[in-house]
Amino acid sequence: KCVTRIEKNNGCNHMTCQRCSYEFCWICMGDWKSHGTATGGFYKCNRYEGNDQSDESDQSDAAKAKRMLHRYLHYYKRFHAHERSQKYAQDQLVKTEARMVQLQDSSNDKKWTDVEFLKAANEQLVECRRVLKYTYVFGYFLDPKLVRQRQQFEHHQEMLERFTESLSDLSEQPLDKMDRTSVVNQ
Repeated sequence: KCVTRIEKNNGCNHMTCQRCSYEFCWICMGDWKSHGTATGGFYKCNRYEGNDQSDESDQSDAAKAKRMLHRYLHYYKRFHAHERSQKYAQDQLVKTEARMVQLQDSSNDKKWTDVEFLKAANEQLVECRRVLKYTYVFGYFLDPKLVRQRQQFEHHQEMLERFTESLSDLSEQPLDKMDRTSVVNQ
């Protein structure tokens, strides 16, 4: 919004500009307010809606190719975004042990087993990102005529995205604000 350069340095797609505090979606760059439950869901930009009806009536080869490319790019961009998030989560696994030691040292009565939840959370994030990444491959090849199955698939995909983003938010919090119970429950 303020036209400043940005860099995604966390796994979550819910972004906040450090300069102007504008909240937006990393995938579609749209206002995060348009991603609420009242507007069709937090991850509605991950569903392929196709082009408008006027474009569908054009049956020329160029128009068909354009629609096919648009559809492919939709799924590829989301696949690639989850692939980058998966790599970020894998990189975080290396840093997790240091955070676990720091969390354990912050309280004298904590044992190693009390902080292992952080490693389990990061391992779960890697797995969720891997699964989400390949749901876009599956979605691309899913027959568009199977409307009910596609709706059910997209619903489950959205639920997994929601839980993954929530776990990502919780596990990336500063250690002094981290709530073990919330992370484990998620």
